[in-house]
Amino acid sequence: MNIKTIFQGISTFFGKHKESCATLFVAFPGVALDAVVEYNEGGFTPYFWRDIFYLGVMIACLLLYRFLLLRRGDVYTIPVYTIVLGQMLSVLIRIQDPNVHFESYFLKAEIILTLMMFGIGMLVHAKHIVILLVFNLFFMVSSYLAVPAFPVGKFVFYGVIVSSSSLLAYFSQRMLVRLYRKLKEANKIIQVKNEELSEINQSKDRLFRIIGHDLRTPFHQLQLLVDMIDQTDDQQEKAEIKALLKESAGKGNQLLEDLMKWSSSYKQNAEVVLEKKDISQVVERVFEFSDFTTKTKEISLINKLPKNLEILMNPTMMETVLRNLIANSIKFSHRGSYITVQSEKLDGLLKIAIIDKGIGMCKTRLGNLFLQDKNESTSGTENENGSGFGLSIAKKLVEKQNGTFEVTSEYNKGTTISLYFPLGQIA
Repeated sequence: MNIKTIFQGISTFFGKHKESCATLFVAFPGVALDAVVEYNEGGFTPYFWRDIFYLGVMIACLLLYRFLLLRRGDVYTIPVYTIVLGQMLSVLIRIQDPNVHFESYFLKAEIILTLMMFGIGMLVHAKHIVILLVFNLFFMVSSYLAVPAFPVGKFVFYGVIVSSSSLLAYFSQRMLVRLYRKLKEANKIIQVKNEELSEINQSKDRLFRIIGHDLRTPFHQLQLLVDMIDQTDDQQEKAEIKALLKESAGKGNQLLEDLMKWSSSYKQNAEVVLEKKDISQVVERVFEFSDFTTKTKEISLINKLPKNLEILMNPTMMETVLRNLIANSIKFSHRGSYITVQSEKLDGLLKIAIIDKGIGMCKTRLGNLFLQDKNESTSGTENENGSGFGLSIAKKLVEKQNGTFEVTSEYNKGTTISLYFPLGQIA
């Protein structure tokens, strides 16, 4: 542990326990020193035992605070009032002795009052300054009546000094309170701005992932088609591949335009505009987009959704969701298998399920599916690559449309991804 760490620890402790610390490090040593002085002057006099009583009060307050029987502010206010009133009473008792030098003891009481008043005003509350000033007024009047020979001008002078110190403490305390509030407000604004900036960065990253993930398919298709052209000399087959190239490029271009249009309005906290659309048609568009991949792997896509099943959704967002989920199912399905999209109404919800009979997932992978630091992309049944973000993207986009997302899977038996939407969202 280095010196910097020690000072930071002390600073933190003082910040949390400023009243008790003030009692320990200011009042306690001062009272102990006064007890030594009183003992050296007269031994075990009542004034020595008075100081011992002060120390006992401070220790008792600290113990009560330690066991949560006393509030923090009371740890300082109780000793302050005890010491101030005790000192004033001691002066009024001492001056009964004609051999006592009144001014020195009176000045000592005023100095102690000034210090205590400044401390209590700064550390606890400014109202205590007013209370102690009233006590001092009564003390000065009592002292003047007890020692009428003492010059009135000195009483006035000491009163002005104490009052000026109290006003300084009051205005300093008010200034510190205002500065603290402004600092607190500024920190709150900074915190909000930092959170907004973090959300914007996360939104930007998510948007790049969505666009990048969706554009993988058309570019992959184009690459496969170009390779196919290089591998054949049949002109008829080349013409068919060129037609497929044009179709794939058109789909990719349309996809890019849709994503860019959507991305211009996409924000982390922006309200998603939902409209009534036929979910079955969205599924058909996704099937058409995935046509090349399904033909390549000889996979059948089956849409069992009823026609005109309209739900409140964001069409582009929902198409992105289904495109990711269908692509994922194709990736992990065996050649010659099939993928089904079907719906079911249950418990006030509409369930839309994407079902495949592919390789599935083990319990460990299923549990880590949405953990960014543990979820890793795995190769498909024919070594297709992935980013590992597809399901996470789909889940977040479903939730932004007031839906919920569920994945069930069994290793070597397949996966079912279920989307649930409130029946109140269904037209």
